[in-house]
Amino acid sequence: MIGTQAKPLRGVRLPLVGPTGWGWIADPEAADQAVRAVLLTEPGERIGRPLFGAGLRRFLFQPNSLETRTRMRLTIEEAMARDLPRLKLEGVEIMTAPREPERLEITVRFRIPGSAVPQAATVGLNLQGGG
Repeated sequence: MIGTQAKPLRGVRLPLVGPTGWGWIADPEAADQAVRAVLLTEPGERIGRPLFGAGLRRFLFQPNSLETRTRMRLTIEEAMARDLPRLKLEGVEIMTAPREPERLEITVRFRIPGSAVPQAATVGLNLQGGG
């Protein structure tokens, strides 16, 4: 396990078509892209990995309540531990966007193996249940 933690993260730059074109990425861009993939993927959506992803769409019509945000945080923590065990999860913060009670800003803080610099990835999610 120690030998695998020292290997850098690498991957294909997404989206494949765009102004940057096809190419490879490495830390920290690869880690950021991997975290976003976990957050935005529904279980069953990824071929060959039916359990991959946090499945945040199941929360879309829930109210913006402490209970909903707590269940989301636990779901994200479980998905990160299962799908990206090489990253050290330091915390998940879910905040309501100012003046938009139906919008949540989800920030995942993590460390890349061998790096002392903390990283963060943020995605937004609109709930239809309001506040």
